[in-house]
Amino acid sequence: MKSEKKIMIIQGFLEQAGPDAIENIAPFLADEDPQVIWMAIEALGTLPISEKIKNILLPLTENPDEEIRFKALEALWGYTGDAVLNAVVNRLKDDDELVRISAVEALVEMRDRRGKQHLMDALTDVEEIVRREAAEGLGKLGDASAVPVLQAFLQKETSSAAKVGFYVGLHLLGAEFHLKSLLNLLKDPSYRVRCSISNCVLDLVNEENKKLIIKALDAALRRETTVAARSTLQSALEELNSSNDSEMK
Repeated sequence: MKSEKKIMIIQGFLEQAGPDAIENIAPFLADEDPQVIWMAIEALGTLPISEKIKNILLPLTENPDEEIRFKALEALWGYTGDAVLNAVVNRLKDDDELVRISAVEALVEMRDRRGKQHLMDALTDVEEIVRREAAEGLGKLGDASAVPVLQAFLQKETSSAAKVGFYVGLHLLGAEFHLKSLLNLLKDPSYRVRCSISNCVLDLVNEENKKLIIKALDAALRRETTVAARSTLQSALEELNSSNDSEMK
């Protein structure tokens, strides 16, 4: 049977979501085609939370294939408990940076107070993107006691990409003056940094700062030369302006 057919079968079982969905989807985890396995993992993660699914997914976080580890961590979003926490924390030391990012995101999703220290530890990761996600994750947890730690690490941080996460995290924890520092990074030489800011500021908008954000994004768009950054800036501005229009009606 071709892989495309197998994927369609998995999608069919998922749409039906019947009592036998888990048993019908699980055998595809032994398929030879990684894409079929990935689809099966995603399908299990979409089904209602159950102990049976959790016990299937947990061993996959140790799979030799980094993509399978990544998908398994994503599929575990919504699951809690010591076994899940331990599996996620173990992947913070994974060789693959994308798996580590997925582990950081999973920790944030768990909302387990024990995850805070592990996110702080991730602020020393060798990859700037992991540090960024960990810093932003601490902000999303909402524990203001993380502010001094974020500020201390921010003083030593040299990567603009990572600083984005620190500024966002600190802003979410009440240090809103960091918004201006974040918007100043719209002048950073890296278009990836500029794209990142365009995407994340939408989560920081309120009535007090909306005009400031729109002004900064509009100025950045006028001087932007790359297609990718122009696209993200335009999308952010369209969303902000459309919300203004909705409020006026």
